[in-house]
Amino acid sequence: MTRSQQSPEYVETLIIGTGFSGLLAAVRLQKKKFNDFLLLERSPELGGTWQINSYPGAEVDVPTGLYSISFIPFPFRKTFSPQSELLEYTNHIIEKYGLRKHARTNQTVSSVSYDESNCLWHIETESGDRYTARFVIDASGVLANPHIPHIPGAASFNGPIFHAGHWDHTVDYAGKRVGVIGSGCSGAQIVPAMADKVSRLTLFMGRAQWILPRTDRQFSAIERYLRTLPGIRHLIRLAIFTFYDLRFVAFRRYPLISAITAPIKRGYLKKLKKQLERYIDDDRLRAHMTPDYAFGSRRLILSNQYVPALGRDNVDVEIGGIECITPTGIRTKDGKDIALDIIVYATGYYAYSDMKRALTFQVYGLGGRNLNSEWEQEIVSYKGMTVSGYPNYFKVNGPNTGSGHSSQISYMEAATGYIVQAIAAVKRDPGIRAIDARADLQAAYVANMRAKMQKTVWQNATCSAFYRRNMTEEVTSLSPEPVTEFIFSRKWFRLSDYHLLK
Repeated sequence: MTRSQQSPEYVETLIIGTGFSGLLAAVRLQKKKFNDFLLLERSPELGGTWQINSYPGAEVDVPTGLYSISFIPFPFRKTFSPQSELLEYTNHIIEKYGLRKHARTNQTVSSVSYDESNCLWHIETESGDRYTARFVIDASGVLANPHIPHIPGAASFNGPIFHAGHWDHTVDYAGKRVGVIGSGCSGAQIVPAMADKVSRLTLFMGRAQWILPRTDRQFSAIERYLRTLPGIRHLIRLAIFTFYDLRFVAFRRYPLISAITAPIKRGYLKKLKKQLERYIDDDRLRAHMTPDYAFGSRRLILSNQYVPALGRDNVDVEIGGIECITPTGIRTKDGKDIALDIIVYATGYYAYSDMKRALTFQVYGLGGRNLNSEWEQEIVSYKGMTVSGYPNYFKVNGPNTGSGHSSQISYMEAATGYIVQAIAAVKRDPGIRAIDARADLQAAYVANMRAKMQKTVWQNATCSAFYRRNMTEEVTSLSPEPVTEFIFSRKWFRLSDYHLLK
């Protein structure tokens, strides 16, 4: 008998994804003594983002005093932790809570379908394994699906070519000619990390970015220990949380707030221009790298090494655009043929910009409704975590729950807390088999969210960004709320917000 012929394995709660959001959901279930859960991971190893994103220079752009789970301390070694340390932290969580025994790897989910007669979800995987669950927590993440642009001739390139999010560690880039396509957050980390190791690096730069300096330092052994103590740790976290959440006002479009924050933004631009004058000799490149759009309308780059790396003798920056990839390198639109040994796409991910790619599996709800096709038309949810017509299906990092100014983990904590409250409420009442978000409340929530979004720089900006539908339209990824508001608006779960299926 093949696996596809075997009876599905039943589990009360199935969690898809083992990044921080999936692990948080599992830990919160454990704390409620709900131990009948299973984590599915499509990769060979657990860990999500920081398991997969292992490109040179990968590190978090929010201090780890805040980019960490509030109730799971760790002796981080520096202010902004690199990928290796974040993976250590991820594995620490997995081991501390014994989550490996609840997890299955190499399990790529292909579809989840709701069985109305039994109020259960049926989960299919590409490997043929099948599962049945009462609750599904989709923690598959929105920065898990690399965006690889269509460039003519890519298949003809004779050397290694890969996306930064799936770095090929079998490729030795030392002493090689490397081309990096893309100059966003990942490109800004890759270039400084590789520049002194390659013979020549060519960055194919898109639009200008807001590049800000940051304060980063190593912690001593004693400081690392002290920062894990409850009182000290919570004070540090509160200070960072407050600073970052107050920054949200810089992204508001209110006349008074704009007037207050304008001098700060001018100061950032002045610092950037000063850095460009110091390290970039080419007047045309300096002009190209000076942002001509509103501060914060694209994700900010925090780096002290990026601009200096671009000024190195062995680093070239191409701003004319790519015509095609050739067997030996890249041809630019102005006719240059640049010889390369390796090409790296640092071109980001599909978040909610392209719904055909953002959801990696099919979701079928009541009456055979398909969430994928519905979201292609209009991306809606209730509180960013549930969707009317899809009972007992919960999404972490759902539409408009992303952070444009603070730590995404703060949003994850709020979301998983709400979701586990919902599961607990259903389990307490034996007469309830499932809950389904009320369509009227969902419509009101979406309208309110869109009204709030209109008052942010993200929605009003003229530039393109990955968190916008089709890169230029409705903001579908970021939350229009500061973290404080997001947390308190989801602090308490109410059964009255849902239809009760009995």
